[in-house]
Amino acid sequence: MTRYAVDHVRHALIAHWGTGIGDIATVVAEGVPATSDVLRLAADLTELSRACWRCYTHPASAADRHGPDSVGWHRQAERDAFGSVVPALIAPVRPTGVLTLFSTRVEEVANRVGRTLRVLNAPRFATSVATDVTCELAAVEHAELGDLSARAQQAVTLSREDASPLQVAQADSLLHQHPFGTEALFTKIDPTAAAIAAAHWLYAAAVTSARHTGRHPLQTIAEVDNIKAPAQQSLAEVMSAMSGGAPARHAVMPMIRNALHVAEGHLYNVAEAKHRIGVAEELIA
Repeated sequence: MTRYAVDHVRHALIAHWGTGIGDIATVVAEGVPATSDVLRLAADLTELSRACWRCYTHPASAADRHGPDSVGWHRQAERDAFGSVVPALIAPVRPTGVLTLFSTRVEEVANRVGRTLRVLNAPRFATSVATDVTCELAAVEHAELGDLSARAQQAVTLSREDASPLQVAQADSLLHQHPFGTEALFTKIDPTAAAIAAAHWLYAAAVTSARHTGRHPLQTIAEVDNIKAPAQQSLAEVMSAMSGGAPARHAVMPMIRNALHVAEGHLYNVAEAKHRIGVAEELIA
């Protein structure tokens, strides 16, 4: 996601985002008013970027449930709200003394940004902000299509509940050319797609090794001595699923989705989680 900051020396609003090996920064506007409202604006723009990129990391298509008021339904509503963002910056809903409730987080934050811009009353500055937000929305849309060039490159720092087939194919090609990895995997490919492609090549390597040693592919993984216990267990799960005929995507995605759910405070399969915690505690001890 893009983070916004105020440069008090140059009196500028700055936007910056990760690329996998460092951040890129751009000047959104110069000659910004020296008020606390600009700092509030920077914070709200950062929050708006976070809300928009969540539509990329948590797409409606990856939800377990669909239909009215379901997770998938709410996610799609957030994504559909993209069209209301720039209009909200230009003509936000004004407070009327009655609590205004928005149906999506994207709309809520966009209107908050718009109200701050109205308070600042600087038309040229507001136009520059709207232009930058338009670029941010376009970056999310490009990332959804698997194009991580230009500003959409920030997607390489985000874990996603789904993976673009184009990104998986590109990651697969990179690993074919560079079996031991390359910087491009971290700067041009989203982590989920890279993990799926890596699982494909891991399985191929394990099967090839097993064919020459007469061992089962799972035994090959178990005997690797420079992998820590939790990582080795995860690799074993992936290998087991693929040995049973599951494609790399189906072997990897459940683990990534579960990790994203845990990061947000949702814990599924408690028994499995307890086992993993036990393994981690043994490693620490």
